Amino acid sequence: MEDGLEHQENDLMSLIRASQEGLTPKMLAIAELCLSDTERFIRNTSKEICVELNTSEPTLIRFCRQFGHNGLSDFRIDLALSLAKQPRPHGFVEPLAGDRRQVNLQAKHAIAQRAAHLIGETDTLLIDNGSTAEFFASCVPAQPKRTIMTNGLVVAQNALAVGSHDVMLTGGRIRPNALSLTGRMVEGALGTMRFDTFVMGADAIDPRGGCSTYREDEAHITRAMMGAAARTIVLADHTKFKKPALHRICGFDAVDTLVSDLAPDDPAVEILAEQGVEVVLVQPQSA
Repeated sequence: MEDGLEHQENDLMSLIRASQEGLTPKMLAIAELCLSDTERFIRNTSKEICVELNTSEPTLIRFCRQFGHNGLSDFRIDLALSLAKQPRPHGFVEPLAGDRRQVNLQAKHAIAQRAAHLIGETDTLLIDNGSTAEFFASCVPAQPKRTIMTNGLVVAQNALAVGSHDVMLTGGRIRPNALSLTGRMVEGALGTMRFDTFVMGADAIDPRGGCSTYREDEAHITRAMMGAAARTIVLADHTKFKKPALHRICGFDAVDTLVSDLAPDDPAVEILAEQGVEVVLVQPQSA
């Protein structure tokens, strides 16, 4: 019972509904758009939202901060997670890639740089899609020359920009919001190859429950990528530990290393270490 109550209290759409009576008219209009047309709120630009509601961008940001978020990008990511938990007939709205790239940038850069040092002399590298994975691809040292495969379009661009690696895409259907590839072609490509290391992202982390993601098809593809590699390194900034679990990818018994900006005394660190996961912590430099 307590777990259910806690889940409800942490669900963003539930929090917005519960707060409506105490909101100012401007804030209430934003809340109503969040709840009545969540997909449009997630996909439209901040300018488009403000024009429609006759409000200002500072007011929109204050609304997001009222619910514990730094700005619109991380608010909309949590809103998409919350929407995925609602009973609805039309599928799931994936957060925009641009929103994901704006959240916790310094930590993601620090995680990517540290992970690049962990791969050592790895000859073959498989890289997941996602914002931290995109940064990681830019950090992979130019030498030794590596064979890199990815299902992320921006990941591939960044790996190519290093200037020395052989870079391949898995093939498959393009998911526009994530700028990644999915479908049976991905599994077909992976079935004939074996990689030294898979560098993986996740949308939500539960230290006891494992890694999960927004979409069921993405979870399936990620498991296939794990199966094609001898070692799995997960990149996850601390915000991922506050998200509700969605479609499960794996438990931590399948993960070798986690790189994160968690605080050293965070309870998750001990829980993960008890499961045999090598936990590598980074401390992002302040701006």
